[in-house]
Amino acid sequence: MNKLATTMAGVGLAITATVGAAFAEPIVIKVGYSSEGEIRLPGASRSAGMAAFKDHVENGSDGAIQVELHPDGALGNARTMIESAQTGAIQMVGGYTSIMVPFMPEIAITQIPYVFPNDLTAWKVMEGPVGDDLADLFLERTGLRVLGWGDGAGFRQIYSETPIKSVADLKGMKMRVPENPGLLAMFRAWGANTVTITWAELYTSLQTGMAEGHDTELYSMYSKKLYEVNPYVTMTRHSYNMHPIMINEEFFQSLSPEHQMLVLQAGDLYERVANAHSLVSSLVVEAAMEAEGAVFYYPTAAEIAEFKELGQPAYIDIIEKKIPDGKGQEWVDRIMAATAEVEEQS
Repeated sequence: MNKLATTMAGVGLAITATVGAAFAEPIVIKVGYSSEGEIRLPGASRSAGMAAFKDHVENGSDGAIQVELHPDGALGNARTMIESAQTGAIQMVGGYTSIMVPFMPEIAITQIPYVFPNDLTAWKVMEGPVGDDLADLFLERTGLRVLGWGDGAGFRQIYSETPIKSVADLKGMKMRVPENPGLLAMFRAWGANTVTITWAELYTSLQTGMAEGHDTELYSMYSKKLYEVNPYVTMTRHSYNMHPIMINEEFFQSLSPEHQMLVLQAGDLYERVANAHSLVSSLVVEAAMEAEGAVFYYPTAAEIAEFKELGQPAYIDIIEKKIPDGKGQEWVDRIMAATAEVEEQS
């Protein structure tokens, strides 16, 4: 073959490769989560974080990866979506602390009552060795890699049909509590009768009297208009909530090293955007709820001390028993120590 023919053959192969790459099917990352799709203020921190994740991955890969966002529980309830991500039916899922506890009891240490004094301390602890080790263990147990421990609208509060100003006001009240055994034990220690109802069924259950109150974060309550049936808000700030995002590890390992790095960077970006949005949202959500008729009560220091004195030991006692291999006390000690270290450095 002469030089001209060789050159033309090379050019033809290059054009074919370029055209083939241009028309190659993109890699699709399907993400399921329960928050709304649009970014609002007040709004879900996960929605803002996922928008940033999608933008970073798609632009960074020049369109080779497409991120399909499926918000509003379109792919099922929270537990179903985690299981779908485990099987690879979807590639990613947005979870939340309480729904992750049944998959790995160690996650419950992050919701120990009053373990975190504020959001910033929680963020720093979860960015450190405790957060890393929980993520490693979750990957080992579930096959899902945590890409970011995003803030899940901050701290949980108590909502009810009638005012709650102290532990005594909870006695005998039917309280909807999520699947975290520690939270269930905590409310029982406060004298409440606990009931487990799915998030999707909560509004109707409160209407019909199946439950008289519940606990969740302010924005979660506001977004579902639960103030219409539980107008009284007691600002106990008893447990911190997270909205981590996770990716199927088998799918993650199928990506090229460059694309893996891009996804990891996007996970870090998700966490930072979610944290910032959650904090800003918390500054305006109370006013938005008050405008809709919510009535806030801020317990005194003595009242908070009673909530902590009764609730924290009950919570810790039950999760220590649930954490396998006799490591419950070790995990509790670790998060307590990590929090104390962050506070000393602040």
